[in-house]
Amino acid sequence: MITTVLTNSVRNNLVLAIVGSGYNAARPNYIQWGTGPATALATDETISDPLGSRIAISGTFIETDTVGDTLLLQASLTASGSCTVTNLGVFTTQSSTALGSLATQLNPGATTVQLSGYSSFPGTFPFDVQALNEVLTVVTGNGTNAWTVVRAANGSPISTNVIPAGTRLVGGNNTENGTMFLKTSFSGGLSLNAGDTLNFKINLQFV
Repeated sequence: MITTVLTNSVRNNLVLAIVGSGYNAARPNYIQWGTGPATALATDETISDPLGSRIAISGTFIETDTVGDTLLLQASLTASGSCTVTNLGVFTTQSSTALGSLATQLNPGATTVQLSGYSSFPGTFPFDVQALNEVLTVVTGNGTNAWTVVRAANGSPISTNVIPAGTRLVGGNNTENGTMFLKTSFSGGLSLNAGDTLNFKINLQFV
């Protein structure tokens, strides 16, 4: 099963564009895929376990029922090694995704995150990170291996189970990471060998 969702931030900007106030969405120009287990939700701010770099995507308006009613996004991604692609996202910036990992498990209700191997996160507070489908807002501790966080940010579901050590922490919406326009997840994943290429065509129709 394939699940594709427009993210909350994009839905909000579409409403702002209609009412003519506060619209600030940038064009979605880049795509990246990932290998993590999380199914796409509108509350997501990034992809699960990003793989490789973001690459440019082309966007054109085409006709499905009426002239220009569909946005067609196209890109080709090539695997650099054997992998199972489970999700992809379309972003407004090409910058490298901020990444880290949980050094210890994150228990339900806990507000302190121990992390390791982190890089490229913002230098000022607050900023968001995502672990599986839960978005966390980091409020203190950048530059150390311990963060204080607000759980279930952006309306995301709070994990009622332990999030295991080693789970990826991925940068969410911010100036460096940009905004994720949409996200697609593939149930069961797509198994690829090195050199395999997938051609993506994403149609967004306004009805």
